[in-house]
Amino acid sequence: MEVRKVFKAGNSLVVSLPVEMLKSLGLRDGSHVTVEINREKQELVLKPVITKKNNMSLEFVRTVDKLFLDYEYVLRRLAK
Repeated sequence: MEVRKVFKAGNSLVVSLPVEMLKSLGLRDGSHVTVEINREKQELVLKPVITKKNNMSLEFVRTVDKLFLDYEYVLRRLAK
């Protein structure tokens, strides 16, 4: 487990990731990841977006991510 610091970069808050972890997942500068919140465990979950294996376009992945963010409350209520 690595402890990392959240810091400000422009108007955003950023967390740097260790190079070894990024390499092990095949991630590099410009790679895309999905970000999920597990509220029960108080966790952020990052997953690489691998478009070649699942035949999804990056635009589709971005659209789905935006929908989940926009409707997170409703989806959580429906899941109960």
